[in-house]
Amino acid sequence: MTKEQLEAFRLAYAKSVKKCIKGKDKNGKDIEEQSDWVFFDRKLIQDLLDMCDPKIGGLKMYFGQYDKENLDILPIDRKDRDDYIGRISIAIAAANKTESGIFDLSTESKNSTDLAIDSGSSSRNGGILCPPNCNP
Repeated sequence: MTKEQLEAFRLAYAKSVKKCIKGKDKNGKDIEEQSDWVFFDRKLIQDLLDMCDPKIGGLKMYFGQYDKENLDILPIDRKDRDDYIGRISIAIAAANKTESGIFDLSTESKNSTDLAIDSGSSSRNGGILCPPNCNP
């Protein structure tokens, strides 16, 4: 997920859900019941944790919302991609907490404490979202 993709994802959220304005689905209708949960597999989470410093590292989670303009951040083979439009979700980034702040890590530099989000960002998205995938 690039810096630009993360910013677009977060902007869609800031324009609606963060301000309590309902998201719009693929047909332009209000989302009446918003996302319940997001699943990220262990490998993705472990890969991000492995990028962090073992003492000051962790995961930063960004709220965002899918819309027609940022839907390309989902895997192309996701069968229900259009059903994600208007739904809030989470992007996860590896980060280190320092005295001067919490900084996302670049995939090019393990354990760095002073890198902002960039095209080599550790940010990940594309978890399985409920709805539409609410199997028990």
